[in-house]
Amino acid sequence: MITTLLIDADIVAFQFASANQEDFDWGDGVASRTVEELTEVAPQIDAKFSEWKSRWKADDIIVCLSCPHEENFRLSILPTYKGHRDYSNRPVLLKPIKDYFAANYRTYSRPTLEADDVMGILSTHPKLVPGRKVIVSEDKDMQSIPGWLWNPAKDRKPRMISKEGAERYHLYQTLIGDAADNYKGCPGVGPEAAQDILDNNIGKVPYEHEYKRGPKKGTTETRYEKIPMQTRWAAIVSWFESHGLTHEDALVQARVARICRAEDYDFGNKRVKEWNPN
Repeated sequence: MITTLLIDADIVAFQFASANQEDFDWGDGVASRTVEELTEVAPQIDAKFSEWKSRWKADDIIVCLSCPHEENFRLSILPTYKGHRDYSNRPVLLKPIKDYFAANYRTYSRPTLEADDVMGILSTHPKLVPGRKVIVSEDKDMQSIPGWLWNPAKDRKPRMISKEGAERYHLYQTLIGDAADNYKGCPGVGPEAAQDILDNNIGKVPYEHEYKRGPKKGTTETRYEKIPMQTRWAAIVSWFESHGLTHEDALVQARVARICRAEDYDFGNKRVKEWNPN
């Protein structure tokens, strides 16, 4: 069977650009920067790709790249998405390396899509890339894509992400958010609480508590009790609502957290289909 590596080129480009640049602060407002020539860096990249290809006996690689940030479809869902990042102070070689990818490798990049989405779509489409596809990425978000995944920084070998595991990870990210991408998730829900919600469909239901004694005697306040619910999504929404938020707020977080699969992309109109719970 043909094996193709789907490489997260955004991460690779940033790593090589950063590693081949050095900044010096000489004090008194004097600074300098040294940057390697692309001709010195390109062979390092070629060697890395060849190593990965040989290691997993791959027949081909596809280098996946993001669209410019300002085109990202997630900005139409959450305008503050990745809004804390300084795109004006990127490593000098970042764009030249990406241009090198485009000139020397089979690359995929599509308007409004991040490299994550490109990898997710290619990995889950039954025909675009034949045979076995292995996503190569250090991005934890790729655990929300069913299929083969290899994290070069952590994994000894590729691992299979099941559809159930991928669905769960997407909802996990919906609950806890992602500071790196600047979306907040559900207030007050951390990793441990998220696991409990997803394991047991634990939701929060309001009830009126009446004070029987003390200065508040005879008054009531709204409290919440945790109970199992019929679906994970109902449980998730109830947690958002317990913090004064809405179903729509939960949807925004889920749609931003969703890494595109083939089913999430309208190929005819070349646009992302917004995620909705089943």
